[in-house]
Amino acid sequence: MRTPISSLGRPVLERLARRAASALALVGALWVATPAHAAVASRGEVATSVLGIEMKVRHFTLSNGLRVFVLEDHSTPMLSMHVAYHVGSRDEQPGRTGFAHLFEHMMFKGSENVPDGGHFQYVQGAGGQLNAFTTADVTQYFQTVPSHYLDMVLWLEADRLRSLAVTDDNFENQRAAVKEEKGMRYDNRPYVKALQEFFAEAWSGTGYGHPTIGSDADLSAATTDDVQRFFDTWYVPNNAVMAVVGDVDYQELERKVDERFGELPRGPERAARPAVPHATTAAFERTTEDPLAPQPLYLIGWKTVPSRDPDHEPVRILMNVLLRGDSSRITRVLKDERRMVVASIPTEGMGGGIDAGMAAGAFVPAPGTGLPAIKAVVKAEVAKVKARGITTKELQKAINQLTVDVVSDLATNNGRAREIAQGALFYDDPLHTLTELEAFRKVTPKDIKRVANEYLTDHWLTLEIVPKPRAPQGEAAP
Repeated sequence: MRTPISSLGRPVLERLARRAASALALVGALWVATPAHAAVASRGEVATSVLGIEMKVRHFTLSNGLRVFVLEDHSTPMLSMHVAYHVGSRDEQPGRTGFAHLFEHMMFKGSENVPDGGHFQYVQGAGGQLNAFTTADVTQYFQTVPSHYLDMVLWLEADRLRSLAVTDDNFENQRAAVKEEKGMRYDNRPYVKALQEFFAEAWSGTGYGHPTIGSDADLSAATTDDVQRFFDTWYVPNNAVMAVVGDVDYQELERKVDERFGELPRGPERAARPAVPHATTAAFERTTEDPLAPQPLYLIGWKTVPSRDPDHEPVRILMNVLLRGDSSRITRVLKDERRMVVASIPTEGMGGGIDAGMAAGAFVPAPGTGLPAIKAVVKAEVAKVKARGITTKELQKAINQLTVDVVSDLATNNGRAREIAQGALFYDDPLHTLTELEAFRKVTPKDIKRVANEYLTDHWLTLEIVPKPRAPQGEAAP
């Protein structure tokens, strides 16, 4: 009589998982495709060094359009792999929002040769880690494993790209999971829903004009055929970038990627994403009640520039000077000198994306402090920068902060693979994180004064979130 899996102890289950991973790795190593269906179309190498941070990336492109970037680092017997698909919530069709994030879930539901949940089982059984994330601009999958499991992770990625199990049962299961996640992480957390709706309205009429999680109504209206069309359109080799960093041999990796991915057909060519207008002609101000908010939250910001714009780096430095850290100009006045707020929070990365730039800060007010009083301080501090600029010391401090960010991002194989993949995907520059660091170092106080005057206008974007009054005990809420 077989022992039920559920009755096995954790150590036994872990041994079974490791054995399964080892078996799959052996299968991957022994499985050899027929001679490569797609010769490597091009090869290249890029290298740079900034502040002693050196990176050399070799790359190749298959004839089906898959681009692969490799950074060898044999200091530890580990590797990290990121596969980034150039599709995010901004690419969704009206009435079908939430599909990009839905596929973040669907991609772990199995494929022709991998069972439901098998990707997690095999990678974690090998002592590895994996996850994925979705933004308005990209859906990205990653894993870190001991380097002798290279064949396994290549095989897993190729199998789900070739034959993802888009079935009625899998779709219904993950639709329910996404709705549950939406309820837990967005709809029933203080401030989150109000912030999402505000940012979506601010970018209305663009691909950024709805939350990445989507809407319940759109998810409910979707069909399995809709999901299959989304997969066939966006999950194709020529819409993907792979970055591998760690204990790998470039020649071996090129051969194995060609064997496993070369036979996959090229998909439809994606149309260029339309430019996102940033011009504002009036203030955009909203007030909303949040039944979950324990206290008010105010957000003050501006539309600025897309991330590819030359002014992107000066704007980032400007916002660091104004808002990042207790000694930043606005935070120091509001929090330390006048005790008007209990928290001042820079919100970089919220409310836009690669082609939709927004600079903003959020403030938790001290009791009795209203939004107009905080706006007055923000306006006064911005006016000082517009009139007199910033000091060299402030500039260097901000650059130092951003340099530490880059060093932290590049400290691990996983971080370097993430940055290489996104640099290649968004900027056609796998070393973009160092390119941007060099751009930060070239910014001058004159640049900061100029962008402050150009972008931090009186056409504010402001959101006032206030707690929703509770009905008196015993009285029904309206």
